[in-house]
Amino acid sequence: MLEYLFEPYNTPFLYAFYFMLGIMSLEILSLLAGLGLSEIIDNLFDATDVGLDVEADADFDIEGDADVQSSFISKYIAWIKVKNVPMLILLIIFLASFSITGFIGQSLLNRFADFTLPSLFAVPAAMILGFPAYKYIAKALGENLFREETTALLEKSFIGEVAEINIGTARKGLPAEAKFKDKFGQLHYFLVEPEDEDDEFVLGTKVELTGKEQNTFKAIRIKQ
Repeated sequence: MLEYLFEPYNTPFLYAFYFMLGIMSLEILSLLAGLGLSEIIDNLFDATDVGLDVEADADFDIEGDADVQSSFISKYIAWIKVKNVPMLILLIIFLASFSITGFIGQSLLNRFADFTLPSLFAVPAAMILGFPAYKYIAKALGENLFREETTALLEKSFIGEVAEINIGTARKGLPAEAKFKDKFGQLHYFLVEPEDEDDEFVLGTKVELTGKEQNTFKAIRIKQ
């Protein structure tokens, strides 16, 4: 059985399985370290629309290319996302569905038809055939395992709290990542930019959250 997994025609599915194990290991380590890797990834995806809008204003002025690109990526992200389930968990589910579908499909073809598909055809076939399983599993997890917990705080309740710049330098219109620990000891990661156009928040700066626009919090510097 194990020898079958290492056959050349199963290479894409074996690599996908390895990648899935690697992501699972990173997620477990991040949970043990209290880094909240899943939440960081979710915030990056939530900020996609904001980043695309900025890029559109700066770089694309011809025939609406930016609008088309922004719309396509936003719709694709919305299509693959499942309510309540972190993007990192969705990626793990997708890789598992893809690799298992590929292994089973190639095994059935080899046993009953005496041939296997080349990777050029096997990869898209496994993606298409494995997608219903991905959606079903992700939806089940979203409804049962990743439901909103009673200890979860609404983001609007963060306003007035003190956060710390965690990655990058925040300027007006160019947010950076900040972190905040709630009263339950859970770390939250989100994007922050200064209210004052002349201010900037470097790594480690303590800021007070004053409001939120779309996916970015506004903040003022805490005077030491």
